[in-house]
Amino acid sequence: MTIQQIIDPAKIESELIQIWEGLAKENKMRACLFNLIVFNIVSARTDYIRNIVQKVIDKFPCRVLFISFDPEAPVPYLKTAISVVAPAGGEGGIACDYIDIGVSGPDLQRVPFILLPHLIPDLPISLLWTEDPSQEHPLFVPLSKLAQRIIFDSESADSLLSFAKTVLALKSQTNIDIADLNWARTEGWRDLMASTFDSAERCDQLKKINLVKITYNAVETPFFCHLKIQSMYLLAWLSSRLKWTVKKTSKSFSFEFENGIHGAIEKEEWEKLGPGTVISVELATSDGHIYKSARIPTQYHTVDIQISSSLQCELPYQFVLGQTATGQSLVKEIITKGTSHHYLEMLKELNQLDRDRLC
Repeated sequence: MTIQQIIDPAKIESELIQIWEGLAKENKMRACLFNLIVFNIVSARTDYIRNIVQKVIDKFPCRVLFISFDPEAPVPYLKTAISVVAPAGGEGGIACDYIDIGVSGPDLQRVPFILLPHLIPDLPISLLWTEDPSQEHPLFVPLSKLAQRIIFDSESADSLLSFAKTVLALKSQTNIDIADLNWARTEGWRDLMASTFDSAERCDQLKKINLVKITYNAVETPFFCHLKIQSMYLLAWLSSRLKWTVKKTSKSFSFEFENGIHGAIEKEEWEKLGPGTVISVELATSDGHIYKSARIPTQYHTVDIQISSSLQCELPYQFVLGQTATGQSLVKEIITKGTSHHYLEMLKELNQLDRDRLC
C-alpha cells in the first residue's frame, strides 16, 4: 500500500493519477472489477472491517470507498485520503484505489455528493453496511440508492428479529440484491446437509426427523458477541425447508415444533475457531436413524460424518466445509448474484421463533 495521503476532496482523482504515474515505473497495473462502498461507525470493530475489505482486495481488485463516521468527535470534521492497495504479498503487479472519507457532525450530509464522482461508471456497485440496518441512519437511503447489492453484517444487530423484519421490508420495497455475512458463513453446512440427503431414501428420512441439535463456538471476541446467529440461521433454514411450525420455546434455546420435533442450540468453546461458528449438527429420526456431523478438532474445516440406525452403522466419511475465516464470507457475497430465496425464507421463519430468543 502506498502511504495514505490526506487531500482536498476536489483533488482526489488528480492526485490518484499522479500516484499511478509514479507506480507505472514499478510495473504496477491499475485494476478494478467493481466499486465497493463501505460504511462504518468508528469503533473497536473498524480495524476488523478494514481487514475483511483487504481480503476482498486479495481476491478481486476493486475501488474501495471507505466511509468512517465518528458521532462522538468533539469537533465536526470532513476529511478525505487516498492510497493505492495491492493484494497481500504484492504479487502479480496489480493494485487498486482506496479512498477514505472520515466525517463527523453536519458534514455527514455531504458524503453522498463527495462519493458520487468517484464511482467508476459501468462497473457494479456493492455497499457493505456494517451497522444495524434496523437503526435509522441518514446515509443509508442515499447510499443504498447508489448500489446494486447491499451486504449486511447481522452481527451488528441488537435484535435479530428487528434485523430480519428490516431486511425483508427492504427487499419487498426495492429490487436491490441483499446479502448477509452470517448467511454466507453457514453455506458449508447447508451444502453438507444437502449432499447428505441427496437420495430418495434419505429424503424420506427428512420427514421423520424428531431431533435437531446444533452446537456453536461460544468464545467471544471484541468483534463478535452475538454468537448464536449462525446456529439460529441454520435451524430456521431447516425449519423453513421442511415446513415446521414452532409450538413452544424456552430461554435455554430449546424449541418444540409440531409433530413432536425438538430443536436445541448448545455451545462449546473452541479457542482457535471463529466465534459463533457452527461446530456440529446432529439429526435423529423417529425410526432410529442418527446423522452426526462434527468438526474435527485438529482440522477445523473438515467435518466427520457418522450415519447409523438400530440395524447398521455406515462407514464414517469426511466433508470439507471450506474457508470461513475473516473476509471470505464477504468475498463470497460480493461475487454471488441475486438474492438467495432460501435466505429470505429463512428470515421469514425467524418471525415464527420466540421473540425473546432473537434479542
